[in-house]
Amino acid sequence: MTESHVVSGLVAKHSELAGIIQFHRSEIERVSADLKHLDATIKLFAPETDLRSLGAKRVTRSSASVGGFKHFKNKESHTLVLDQLRVATEPLSAPMICAAIMADRGMEDTKELRISIQRTLTGTLRRLEKRGLVKEVERAGLTVFWQIA
Repeated sequence: MTESHVVSGLVAKHSELAGIIQFHRSEIERVSADLKHLDATIKLFAPETDLRSLGAKRVTRSSASVGGFKHFKNKESHTLVLDQLRVATEPLSAPMICAAIMADRGMEDTKELRISIQRTLTGTLRRLEKRGLVKEVERAGLTVFWQIA
């Protein structure tokens, strides 16, 4: 006897993990290409350098910059969101705020990075709402629009 809610939960978790694996595989490909370009540049300036002797720097989860890792310093997303809402002439959605912040910071606009930052900003907006600093003013389907409270 199968429990449909249990099965649907397991299927959802399976999909989530498969998506994470797919994301990290694409990140590995992107970073590998960047590393190859960097190796070629090192060889241009210092042909005698043995690239195999170069070690890898340990990267912790919090110091990485993609895929669910921290994109901002502690509480920096709060400041960035509030800054965007202060100068806005109309309510903004998380994707609109995300696009503005990524443009201001000169970040590469990849789908994975944009989704990850949007998730961070959505959480930030909810926390700011609980503190009474922003308010939800409109919903259009799944899109929520925000403004300064």
